[in-house]
Amino acid sequence: APLLLTAQQSAAPLPQPSAAARASVQAGIVVRPDTVTVGDPFAIVVRVRMPSQAQLIWPALDDTTATIALRAPMTRRDGPSDVSGREEFGEFEVAAWDTGQVVTGWPPAMVIVGSDTVPIVLADVGVFVRSVLSADTLEHIPKPAKPAFERLVPWWERWWPALALLAAVLGVLAYVYWRRRRPLVHVPSTIPHRSAYDHAMHAFDRLDRLALTDAGEFGRATTLALDVLRGYMAARIPVTSRAQTSAELLAAVGDDARVPLPALIELLVVSDAVKFARRRLNAVETRRITAQARAVVAGIESVEFARRAQAEQLAREMAAQEAAARGDGTGKSTVSDASQREPTGVA
Repeated sequence: APLLLTAQQSAAPLPQPSAAARASVQAGIVVRPDTVTVGDPFAIVVRVRMPSQAQLIWPALDDTTATIALRAPMTRRDGPSDVSGREEFGEFEVAAWDTGQVVTGWPPAMVIVGSDTVPIVLADVGVFVRSVLSADTLEHIPKPAKPAFERLVPWWERWWPALALLAAVLGVLAYVYWRRRRPLVHVPSTIPHRSAYDHAMHAFDRLDRLALTDAGEFGRATTLALDVLRGYMAARIPVTSRAQTSAELLAAVGDDARVPLPALIELLVVSDAVKFARRRLNAVETRRITAQARAVVAGIESVEFARRAQAEQLAREMAAQEAAARGDGTGKSTVSDASQREPTGVA
């Protein structure tokens, strides 16, 4: 049952109300639950019965650092009323921040009955707060201190990696777009163009300057000379290539009148013997094979040059014959027109 407090039981440094006013006001206070732990919420419910025309003024509680502090604003509601008076309830949701028996220490609520003021004492409302720690204080482990204020990180510090990546991607796209839109500038090559024959002769001259024969590297000199010959033939004769074996090369140029087959066969036989059979040569044989490779290149080029000159001469003669044929036809038509116009003129 709620504890009933009359005006005679309350003590407050206020003017004493009349006996009739004190008798007309009753108050009851309930604490539920009556035992809590530190920080747990509990409720204090105050019931006041007073005359119908009386006015109840609740205390203003705004101290959040008190031993018993409010967790939410006070909830007020009206109770039953009749001809003898009315009831009003005030519910406080609070929490205690100390251990042991603690009291509110709140100022009283005031009931104004006519010209009298009857206080409702709230200062001695208490609750027992149980500690969650053991009796041995050595096991008390304090919580780590919290920062006073949370650091606010500006948005540019949070997003700068993404912004930097976006800027890099846009820069690459802009560069690619600029390169694709930029007109191509043709830079003429300063390297003179060499024909297959000039390239082969230049390679033979370099081989001579290496002086491999004088150094005793006969097999290497022979292999390089045959490699120059094969490169020239691959450039001059489309059906040949460096990757062909000796038999495949001879089969490809067997019907070609430009190639001196006996000399080529001898060079290929010696080259295969050196590369695959480890045949040993001397300086005289090496110089002869190198000179013979150069001669084969010169022979093929001379025949090719003569064929091209003959083809060009034939083309010039055919062009001259066509031009002469066109000129004769034009002359005949001119004479015929003149012979037809002369009788008309004489007449």
